[in-house]
Amino acid sequence: MASAPTVVIDFSGAATIRHADEIAGRLKQALSSSDRIEVDCTAVTEVDIAFIQLILAARKTAEAAGKTLTLSAPAVGALLEALTICGTQDGPRAQFWLGGRAA
Repeated sequence: MASAPTVVIDFSGAATIRHADEIAGRLKQALSSSDRIEVDCTAVTEVDIAFIQLILAARKTAEAAGKTLTLSAPAVGALLEALTICGTQDGPRAQFWLGGRAA
């Protein structure tokens, strides 16, 4: 049986606590419909820690279920700025966020 195609979730505009329910819902739907989820954050213009936490939680859920969740491109713009402020662009998760770029 062939696996489901990669599901791509595009986020744009503000990705903040105000939108947490919508973001979480989209991530949950993607996790239930495919083994491979790709998150596109390139059009995000505002990010807070809630978005970062939701992405990390979804990634952990995916891994526990034998699925993969990746970013479609290395973090840039508002996401990279939020990661820098939170100190998350360094350390063990840097590869996930930066896609192999030097921090």
